[in-house]
Amino acid sequence: MHSLSDLFRNFMQVGYVADDIDAAAQFLETRLGTVSCAKHYKSSLGGGRPQAGLDGPATSFVVVNGALADEWVIDVALVNAGPTNLEIIRPVSGSVDLYRNAIRPGIPATLHHLGFRVDDFDAATAVVKASGREWAQFGVSGGVRFGYLDMTAEMGHFVEVMELDEAGAEGFVRLEAASNIARA
Repeated sequence: MHSLSDLFRNFMQVGYVADDIDAAAQFLETRLGTVSCAKHYKSSLGGGRPQAGLDGPATSFVVVNGALADEWVIDVALVNAGPTNLEIIRPVSGSVDLYRNAIRPGIPATLHHLGFRVDDFDAATAVVKASGREWAQFGVSGGVRFGYLDMTAEMGHFVEVMELDEAGAEGFVRLEAASNIARA
């Protein structure tokens, strides 16, 4: 990885925000014709801690604007259209203004971020730092290391970068398979 454009090489997700997760999921299912969304209510990364050294326990955590979040709770709906993941996030509580500030009240879904897969999150972080930027938010959620780069001033949306371990990748494979079965 040499430049910010290298972060854009492996597109996988369109991320939206909404003030009503059920209405947003229903919109995708009925108006766009997706299969049923997988919904996760009150997903929390708050209070976790980064791994301490190579032998320390790995836990989920999130850092927002450079500070470890004690509370960070969202509702999430996930569905695929072929290989493209559609994610809807409803901020619930804590350090979730990154999502809350983009909501258009009463609108089913508002574009928030484009998501890209990388093989090496540490290399992506080095590219972000070399460009004079920092992650607006980063962390670990199960088998996913992720970071959000704020490109709203230049491009109108955030860029999410994700490194997936085997378990993290399998979740997206299952969503794609469900999407494809419906088209068979």
